[in-house]
Amino acid sequence: MNMKILTFFADGKVRRGIIEGEYVIDEEGKGRSYKLSGVKILPPVQPTAIFCTLTNSYKMVGASSKEEAREMLRSPKFFLKLPTIVIGYGETIIAPRSGIRPEVEIGIVIGKKVKNITKDKVKDVIIGYTVFNDVTAPGEFKKDWYYAFRRDPNDGVIKKVLNRGIHFRNKNRDTFAPMGPYLVTPEEVNLDRARMKSYYDGELVQDGTTEEFIFDIEEIISELSKIVTIPEMSVVTTGTVGYINAEEVTEFKLPAKSTEMVVEVEGLGRLINAVSPEEG
Repeated sequence: MNMKILTFFADGKVRRGIIEGEYVIDEEGKGRSYKLSGVKILPPVQPTAIFCTLTNSYKMVGASSKEEAREMLRSPKFFLKLPTIVIGYGETIIAPRSGIRPEVEIGIVIGKKVKNITKDKVKDVIIGYTVFNDVTAPGEFKKDWYYAFRRDPNDGVIKKVLNRGIHFRNKNRDTFAPMGPYLVTPEEVNLDRARMKSYYDGELVQDGTTEEFIFDIEEIISELSKIVTIPEMSVVTTGTVGYINAEEVTEFKLPAKSTEMVVEVEGLGRLINAVSPEEG
């Protein structure tokens, strides 16, 4: 059985414990147990940094295979989410009026500072995995696009071109980093073919597996550590899987409404959050 470590609030204090059935056993409470339904579940960690992997499914790239996608991407791509936007199980995601979508991902919790780590050593620095929802507002992305005069690589002529900008307004919004409900220790789970799903307003919108990943967890962590020192207690995410019936994945969005968003990863649990449209 997977060891599930829960961070929770009970009796006026933040606590950590091991889930056993419908109860959580307080690690510091001399075996004291709490019923899960009676505690407030908190994010499994308060990360020092959140490094997200961008476009790590061959279906999200629009390729026909992982091999084709690797040739297209060449290496893992990254962006940042702010630790201040993290929320936990049961908390509310605020959706902009332009729309929203879930992105089911695996959150990898790094237990110590890492730099230039080789793939064969990556598992030594992972203390656990959790479900991560890289909530995205696709309609906000265009607000970070801009025009500038740049040299066309095809003909060498400087032209006014549209630049897509960075992933900020569509990714870094308050409440856009739900994670949880608990942390699963590495030795207790096999993620090689783990199924990943997301739901919005009760409808299934994503259904895939980790076999879609272009770059595996070891490659992601190793490559990231070549770019920057990964701080202790960082969360690194894997990227998401494809969408059901999405004609063009970058445009796929769902209407902002008062409803529920659910993401789940086989072996890691089910993360449920309410959704509420932003005011104004």
